[in-house]
Amino acid sequence: MNQTLIVGIWACVVTLAGAYGGVYFRQQSSASANVAHEEKLEARKIKPITVPIIADGMLRGYISAEFSLMTPKSDPHGHGPSLDPEGYVMDEAFRLIYSENKVDFSNMQKSDLAQLTSQITANVNKRLGSDLIRETLVKNFAFIPREELPK
Repeated sequence: MNQTLIVGIWACVVTLAGAYGGVYFRQQSSASANVAHEEKLEARKIKPITVPIIADGMLRGYISAEFSLMTPKSDPHGHGPSLDPEGYVMDEAFRLIYSENKVDFSNMQKSDLAQLTSQITANVNKRLGSDLIRETLVKNFAFIPREELPK
C-alpha cells in the first residue's frame, strides 16, 4: 500500500511540474516574440516636386525630386495614424533644397542625400509633434542645369 501511495504522489508531482514548466516556457517564448514583433510599415508615395536653384542672383537650374515615406500602417477600422504627412514632407523638402547653399547640386555626394532625407524626417516629425514618419526614401533626385532646359 505504501508503494502505491508513493507512486501516486510521484505521478502527481511529475504532472504538476510538467504543466508548470510548459506554461512557464510558453510565456517566456511569447514575451520574447512580443519584443521582437516588428511594427508594420507602409510606403507612401509623395508627388514629385521641382525646386529652382538660385545662386549669385541667377537661376542655375532645377532639382526634380520624388520621395516616399515609411509610416505605420493604417488600420482599416480607423485605428492608427490619422494625420496625412505628405503636404508637410513636400513643404519641408522644398524649403531644405531651396535654402541649401552648401551643396553643389551639379556635383552631389551620397552623404548629401542621406543628410537631406534624415533632416526631412526629423523636421517633419518635429512639426507634427510625433514620430509619424519612420524614414524618408528618395525615389528620384535629379539636377537639371538651366542650359539643358527645353526652350
